[in-house]
Amino acid sequence: MKFPRISENVAVLALVGLSILATPPLTAQTVISNEALVSTTFVVNKTTATAMCSKTGCYATKRMFAPVSVICPAPNAQTCTLHISLDAKTTVVSSVTSFYQLLVDGAAPTIGPTGEHGGYIFAQNAVLAQGSPLLRSYPASVVATVRNSSSNNHTIVLKIGCGDTNNFGGCMTEANSSTLRVDVFRP
Repeated sequence: MKFPRISENVAVLALVGLSILATPPLTAQTVISNEALVSTTFVVNKTTATAMCSKTGCYATKRMFAPVSVICPAPNAQTCTLHISLDAKTTVVSSVTSFYQLLVDGAAPTIGPTGEHGGYIFAQNAVLAQGSPLLRSYPASVVATVRNSSSNNHTIVLKIGCGDTNNFGGCMTEANSSTLRVDVFRP
């Protein structure tokens, strides 16, 4: 006995299953190759940086480190690639959005991934429940391309921030102990 309806349904299910398993092409991916590590800068900060505001809908940032300078050992108009990695022991006290803000030479790093103002969100919809706030490690990894112009010295500024994006009347986020590593690569 034939069951034509069942075989059609099985074929449709197989095609649906294959389409779900198929990996879509990654169009936002950047591949950097054939570059050599030329220097590494480590920075350790044992002090607490607290970003806090107390108005509905507010945003606050606080610098976590003094500005960090790195050298791109290339001629004028040439580039270097920076890999910026951060680990911070962070407490989200009351915040709907907690983020790091990374700026390289005063601008959001390109390639990123950050927002247009250098924001790197590490906690969203984070509201303290019962008990005390937890200290957690929130890492970040960002890639930036810098081009030498009148100087081969480039400055990285790193802040912690929070935003009251759900109008709870304020926010507070702290970075307690932080380490920063900046690797400089050249083609």
